[in-house]
Amino acid sequence: MVPSILMALAISFMLVGEEIVPILGGVHEMNYDYYDRHINKNTAGRYDVTPLFENPEVFTRLIDDLIEPFKDSKFDKIVGLDALGFVLGGAMAIKMEKGFVPLRKGGRLPGVKGTVARTSFVDYSKNRKTFEMNKNSIRKDDKVLIVDEWIETGSQVKASIRLIEKLGGKVIGISTLNVDKNSKTRILFEKYNLKAIHIGD
Repeated sequence: MVPSILMALAISFMLVGEEIVPILGGVHEMNYDYYDRHINKNTAGRYDVTPLFENPEVFTRLIDDLIEPFKDSKFDKIVGLDALGFVLGGAMAIKMEKGFVPLRKGGRLPGVKGTVARTSFVDYSKNRKTFEMNKNSIRKDDKVLIVDEWIETGSQVKASIRLIEKLGGKVIGISTLNVDKNSKTRILFEKYNLKAIHIGD
C-alpha cells in the first residue's frame, strides 16, 4: 500500500551532501535556500557564488536546476557571459549536448579586424564596458539560450541580446541563479523568457 502511494505521487528522495532533498516526478525541486547557505556573503560588494562550484554534488544540482526550465526547449547554442557564465554555461552545454559560445569582455578575443562583433553597455557598477564574440559563433536563425549567474540591472544580458540579434540569432531564454525583479529587468521576463532559481526585489 505505502509503496504504491509513493509511486502514484512520484515522490522520492536523494542525498545531496548531508541533506535529504525531495524529488518530484524524478526531478528535485529548485530550492534557493539550499544554495544560499553555500554563497559567501562576507564580501565587499557582490556576493561570491564560487563556493557553489567547490562541492561536486551542489554544483551538479545547480546545473540541473538551471537546465530544468529549458530541458524540452529546442535550441542550438548556449551563450555564457564573462566570467561565471562560462562556468555554468559550459557545464550546461556539455550536459545538454549543445554548442557553447563564450561572450568575452572587450579586448580578450585575438581575432583580426572584421572577425569580431562588439557591443558596449554601462553595467551595474556604472562603468562602461564592452562584450565581444567571434562573428561566426552565431549564425542566422540560431536559437540561443543565455546563461549568467546573477542579474541585477540586466544591462549585461541586454547587451548580449543585442549582439546575438545583430548576428541573426534568436534568444529563446535566459537562465540564471538570481535575478532582481525591477523596472529594468522586467523586459527580460516578458520578452526573453527569463527563468531564475531565485527572484529578488
